[in-house]
Amino acid sequence: MTRSGPDAGLSRRSFVGALGTGAAVGLAGCLGGDEGSTGDGRADWPHPYFSPEGTGYNPRATGPASMPSESWGVEVDGLELARPVVFGETVYLATSERLRAFSVADGTERWSVESDSQSGFRSSVTVDSERVYVGHVGARTGVLAFTHGGEEAWHAPSESSVWAPVVRPEPDRDRLYVSDTAGNLYRVRASDGTVEWREEVFGPVRSLAARYDTVVAGTEGGEVVTLRDEGGERGATGEWRTKHPGGVQSLAVAQSGDVFAGFFGAGVARLRGDLRAGAVGWHREEPSPHGSLVVGPRRVFSTDGTGLDAFDKRTGTPSWAAGDDFFAPPAGAGDTVFVSDTSDDGGVVAYDAGGGVGLDDTRIGAVRWRYDLAGRALTGPTPAGDALFVVESGGDDGPRRLVALRAE
Repeated sequence: MTRSGPDAGLSRRSFVGALGTGAAVGLAGCLGGDEGSTGDGRADWPHPYFSPEGTGYNPRATGPASMPSESWGVEVDGLELARPVVFGETVYLATSERLRAFSVADGTERWSVESDSQSGFRSSVTVDSERVYVGHVGARTGVLAFTHGGEEAWHAPSESSVWAPVVRPEPDRDRLYVSDTAGNLYRVRASDGTVEWREEVFGPVRSLAARYDTVVAGTEGGEVVTLRDEGGERGATGEWRTKHPGGVQSLAVAQSGDVFAGFFGAGVARLRGDLRAGAVGWHREEPSPHGSLVVGPRRVFSTDGTGLDAFDKRTGTPSWAAGDDFFAPPAGAGDTVFVSDTSDDGGVVAYDAGGGVGLDDTRIGAVRWRYDLAGRALTGPTPAGDALFVVESGGDDGPRRLVALRAE
């Protein structure tokens, strides 16, 4: 590595919000609370899906509350792997070529690490109080860990590429969960990268989530596999396994033990945990999510390339929907859902999570603000502190940029 830098119940696309941009007359606090996430309501966003449970939801209201403007923007190279993550005062972004760390305040690059392999980095970044973790493929395939100053700490080998972000379910316990495209699940010692056990789940793993001793893996073949970590080097015991059409795009583990899963071309489902062993609680065959879900206490949100959909968390009944080219995964914070518009005239939109007020196709107050970027949004948005971070294409002639937005 080379280190540089200084030390469907509704019509398919219901009209929501064009009549009420900036209004806040929706169901304030409808996403309030912390059910379904062990996130502590922190102000940053240390995992691509916020928490190890994969909920994509921060119970704390972060990000711009009103119409923002660009605070700073920096050029980024390579193919972005997922949304940026924020830990403390640093925002991290992995591309296929480099892992980079920037100041949250002004975008100053604090350090960067260039891959020593032509294949390069393969997963987005996970950060905790000790390390920065990222998947890598090439001469050293597996997970690489770096200090917060950009020095390599260790390499944990895997059989094949690590695509799903690394998960650390409890910061006070010395363990990480890692998966690969050869169908393996690993427990890795966070302090030194020692692989403590490996279990086969049969099929390339595309999504990974964990809550305490429960680990859930989603495969390219559509299987959701739940295992219980027996501790130390004793491995894991399979609890349940279920198969659905379409590869698993996203997973989130709720406090109840239920699992919310999004499938490629096959919708969103709530799978029962505990003694019900993966039984389907509800399944909405359409729409099918692109990337991760947002799972809040009352609603589940997904994007499918044509819009944002909200479902009742308990029953799966459609709550409301909004139309636009939302291919990137959404992010929830407090009573707001942020989405990226990936069309040529794209931007970032903040929605009242309650969908405003109204009935069917006539609603007001859903859109809190919309900010137009110079080019297409390339990643899902990351709300952290008073800012929101997103990678954009830069338009026809401009370079790709990591942009920070703050309320004026």
